[in-house]
Amino acid sequence: MNRTANAPDRTSWPWPFTLADLTAGLRRRFHDTSIAVREVEPVTMHARRPAIGRLRALRVVYQGRAGQDSCQLVVKEPRGTTRTGLAGAGRREVGVYQMLAPQLPMDTPALIAGSPSGDWLLLEAFHSAREPDQWQVEDYRQAVDALADLHDRFWGLGEDLAAFPWLSRPLEADFEVHVTAAAHAIERVVHDGQPEPLARAPQRMRVLARLVGEAERVVGPLRRQPATLLHGDYWPGNIASLQDGRQLVYDWQLAAVGPAVLDLLVFVNKSLWWFGDAMPLSAVDLIDRYRTILQARTGISWQEPVWLELWDHALMWRFLQEWVDLLAASPDPLLQTRAEQLDRVWLDPVAQAVARRLGEG
Repeated sequence: MNRTANAPDRTSWPWPFTLADLTAGLRRRFHDTSIAVREVEPVTMHARRPAIGRLRALRVVYQGRAGQDSCQLVVKEPRGTTRTGLAGAGRREVGVYQMLAPQLPMDTPALIAGSPSGDWLLLEAFHSAREPDQWQVEDYRQAVDALADLHDRFWGLGEDLAAFPWLSRPLEADFEVHVTAAAHAIERVVHDGQPEPLARAPQRMRVLARLVGEAERVVGPLRRQPATLLHGDYWPGNIASLQDGRQLVYDWQLAAVGPAVLDLLVFVNKSLWWFGDAMPLSAVDLIDRYRTILQARTGISWQEPVWLELWDHALMWRFLQEWVDLLAASPDPLLQTRAEQLDRVWLDPVAQAVARRLGEG
């Protein structure tokens, strides 16, 4: 449906933002106070992997000092994406773009406008030169280097980042929320007997119960690490490789304060989950590069036993934080379809980490 801005029809306006929001945002973006919006129309958006919330693309025709022009934008509505007790995912992303983007050592999409509560964001559209499953060695290396840069920039600044209360703090203020959600998920599995791959696997259920029951031990070594700014969901699916060689990092809904190892673990495990053996670099390659880059630039390093302990605890915590609830809500057919991958990337490594760090129990 086309929408001509000169002839407003409020009943047919399909967007969460107003014409005033859009106009003001374009004027700020292009530094032109004369801009007037002439037309807004939806355009087809290329399919992408599931994102937090609803995404739609639009084309805007506007008149400014230089004449008539157009641009493509994306409106994002992160609805129903956070647990009770946590700051909204949209609020976090708006906050990052408005307050932290100028300080980030990486490029992000340009924010045209955003709801103060995070109900919607209007961003400039971008086009990736390569899809994530077509990434080459250099793409992965560039992304890992940028992650090290991000962590270095905010290393040890946990108290300073307290100025942004909308950032997630999974090991501190938000800790009980995540543990309670995981406990309730386990209760549902036991009560409903679903999904069967968990409910009918007593050994797996014991592992899940231990993670919840010993959550304080799980996060102990992580809490002793310096805090930094975390993207929270950093992986190739949230990074665009542009034609000019730059990478654009988006989807900051899970931005948080915590130990750097959590971001690296997400990058490695989520890449393994989606791409598996098709990745041009192994998990060991990615981890070694991150550690080498961070040490070269900052002098930060870990003795091997310390690092292995941190990795195990990060693995256990991230599984407790995200996957217990997710698996409890997953239908049997989906889990059966991805059973081998789930075992290889998450269930088996987590069980091994529990045995190493928490004891056999």
